[in-house]
Amino acid sequence: MSIASFSKPSDADVLQKMESNGKFLNFVGKGVVLQNMNETRYIRTIKIIVDQEEVLQNVVYVKLGINWFFKKTETVLLNT
Repeated sequence: MSIASFSKPSDADVLQKMESNGKFLNFVGKGVVLQNMNETRYIRTIKIIVDQEEVLQNVVYVKLGINWFFKKTETVLLNT
């Protein structure tokens, strides 16, 4: 089965799993589907404001069978 035939979590699903006390700004780019022999991941990046600073967070889902399951959120470190 090709990646193109997979459904993916909706933006509303992603927002429900966002772990932040910050203010939601917007989505960054499009979601990305990554696949290897062991798993398929969907990653959606969100820009939020935490303590008056913009932060990027990735919300990660994994595909098990035909369903997507939330795995984690991770903060993206920016090189400044």
